[in-house]
Amino acid sequence: MSNEQYLIVSYFVIGLTCMGLAIATFMLLWRSFAALTSAVPGGGLGRIFRKLFLVGIVLPSMAGFFSVTFRSCSKESYQTIIADRSYLVAKNQEQLRASLSHMAMALLVWGLILSIAFLAKRGKEMTYGTTGTKKP
Repeated sequence: MSNEQYLIVSYFVIGLTCMGLAIATFMLLWRSFAALTSAVPGGGLGRIFRKLFLVGIVLPSMAGFFSVTFRSCSKESYQTIIADRSYLVAKNQEQLRASLSHMAMALLVWGLILSIAFLAKRGKEMTYGTTGTKKP
């Protein structure tokens, strides 16, 4: 396999791998995320969170994948890029790292969003109590 063929095949394989990892992460976390969002105050907000969760995992993962460029200071032309197989392998590894990093950041953001929602619920309960009337 030539380096040019390797570049094309590896690009799509790594892209599909990043997509698969994002979907696997979604599937792994879906049940617990759905259970948490069902307890979020205001049923509509929890439903919105559940609908956005897949996009909120897959999109950052793919953004990380696409953020890696094969051009660099020393390799600006297509011919210099495909001339070195080890450079192509390094860029594929960088794509995987960027994808996983973006996905981890997305999960942290989801955790922060849910934490804020639960803190707002807790503050509302402390102000109004469980009966719905304002505490003295």
